[in-house]
Amino acid sequence: MAGAAVALGGCSLTEGDDPDPPERGAGAKKPPARTPPPDTRPKPNEPDEARPIRAWNATLNAGDFDRAASYFATGAIVEQIDEIRLRDRRAAIAFNRSLPCRAEVTDVDDEGRTTLVAFRLLPGRGGACRGGGVARVRFRVRNGKFREWRQLSAPGAPPGQIA
Repeated sequence: MAGAAVALGGCSLTEGDDPDPPERGAGAKKPPARTPPPDTRPKPNEPDEARPIRAWNATLNAGDFDRAASYFATGAIVEQIDEIRLRDRRAAIAFNRSLPCRAEVTDVDDEGRTTLVAFRLLPGRGGACRGGGVARVRFRVRNGKFREWRQLSAPGAPPGQIA
């Protein structure tokens, strides 16, 4: 499984989080500063769908599987080798947790009804990543939620090339 997951990024502050909570008594240690989330805005000429895709990727890279699951619609279809349907949030969390790699979004192409995203795979929880260090995923996004997440097979070597 060459999961396309997890971009470079840190933890994000959620609404209501206090970055400098009061000390809890004498000698209390201040928690480490949180890393601000990476810029998840679409790059010039990218479709609006790039925003939730980039945000999901950053969240996944930060290891926040619960939040990563929130980008998937109930009943979303995911496909790597087999096609499965994420019936509920627990299934979406399990899917996100199963992706062994971190990844960096390298390209986002608007295909009309779908968005094709290229990822550069980086070592993650599963160690080294297979798939030649790259993955491509076709997303169908509606209202900021992934309805479909389909990982494409790696392109074959050009004729005459040794694979």
